[in-house]
Amino acid sequence: MKWTYQISATARPRVLERVAQVFEQQMIAMQRLVLEEFQGKLAMNITVEVEEDLARRVHAKLYKQIDVLHIDLMAEHAAVSESSE
Repeated sequence: MKWTYQISATARPRVLERVAQVFEQQMIAMQRLVLEEFQGKLAMNITVEVEEDLARRVHAKLYKQIDVLHIDLMAEHAAVSESSE
């Protein structure tokens, strides 16, 4: 299942590196990373594809990182189409 982490953090050196390291330690490849800085704050959107239990563990680990202020974790539900015959 795809998950997107919306992370807000203080714009300080090595914040992105520390966040990326959490995913690296869990051997999770980032499928998408969007990073924006505005008035001393960073907004990061990171999309990965993992099982729910691992997504929630990573969510908890990210909160332990210095300068991380808030994290929203959202599941991306894929639309499934069925054809009738």
